[in-house]
Amino acid sequence: MPPKKAKGGDSSEEQAVLAYLQKANRPYSANDISSQLHGQVSPAQAKKVLNSLADEEKIQRKDNGKQQIFFAIQASIDVPNIEEAEEEEDLIKERGEQVDKLKEENRALASRLQALTSALTDDQIRERIAKLAHEIKTNEERLTQLRSGEVISPEERKKIETEHAAMLKLWSSRKRIFKNISDTVAEGYPGKIKDLFEELGVEADESAGADPAILSSK
Repeated sequence: MPPKKAKGGDSSEEQAVLAYLQKANRPYSANDISSQLHGQVSPAQAKKVLNSLADEEKIQRKDNGKQQIFFAIQASIDVPNIEEAEEEEDLIKERGEQVDKLKEENRALASRLQALTSALTDDQIRERIAKLAHEIKTNEERLTQLRSGEVISPEERKKIETEHAAMLKLWSSRKRIFKNISDTVAEGYPGKIKDLFEELGVEADESAGADPAILSSK
């Protein structure tokens, strides 16, 4: 069934195809036209419309092997004069400069947006300020304590002294146990007990940098 004709004698499909060919001013196949018009006409409809327009000599048709191509009649297309062409070039240049300016503005706005997105919220800032204020107060109290010469509190000092005494007691106990063992071994060992310790990898207090005199002072 042929395309329905509009009041002016041409169908809406013919008007759309003819207008597109004149605007694009380049050759197309029926499939190309259907694609360019985004399915407004099917490839089969496009072929019928194009051939109809060519038969009416509203467009030109050319066989290219098994394929036919169609294009607008050049005489029906307005060709701008030199002045108009120069005006178009100036307009294109102006639009290009506007595009470059907008791209630069877009980059600046994108950078600002990224900075704002990564910035702390008001609640996070208040929380951070409170935390820093607490740290400042703690450090000021610590600084006052250090300036007064009281590096540690009496409670801390007592705790350290208690732990130190316990460690010295444990050290003294283990030292006695080791001495009893080493004396027993030395009685039956043919060489120097020191050489045996070196061979076995035994580290005495003196070689480890420990001062046994601490024990005698307690």
